[in-house]
Amino acid sequence: MSPSDYALAKEECDQLLKQGLIEPTRSEWACQAFYVEKRSEKVRGKKRLVIDYKPLNHFLRDDKFPIPKTATLNTFIKDAQIYSKFDMKSGFWQLGIDPRDRYKTAFCIPNAQYQWTVLPFGLKVAPSLFQNA
Repeated sequence: MSPSDYALAKEECDQLLKQGLIEPTRSEWACQAFYVEKRSEKVRGKKRLVIDYKPLNHFLRDDKFPIPKTATLNTFIKDAQIYSKFDMKSGFWQLGIDPRDRYKTAFCIPNAQYQWTVLPFGLKVAPSLFQNA
């Protein structure tokens, strides 16, 4: 991680700490955090911190809770009189992680290691857990 990315990561992790979304850890598990700057990030003008959870995902059991298709959802609302739209920004963060399992979500940036107190993005089970909630 470059020095400028490290400064961003430290600032972002400090904010997540203040919000209670992550906590310091000495877990034996740790996935690498890094920044991506794809087109959507360039439009926003801000890089996105991501965590490579491939090593952890290898050990997670699949959660087969179905995520509905748009066409299926449309059949439920076809006769509705009022439609609403909302954005579930950071929706996964609404789901807490059992304190006994938090160590598995550990990630590291230079000179620090953290674990999530809430469901992080990148876990293969996150979408189905969120849908089931």
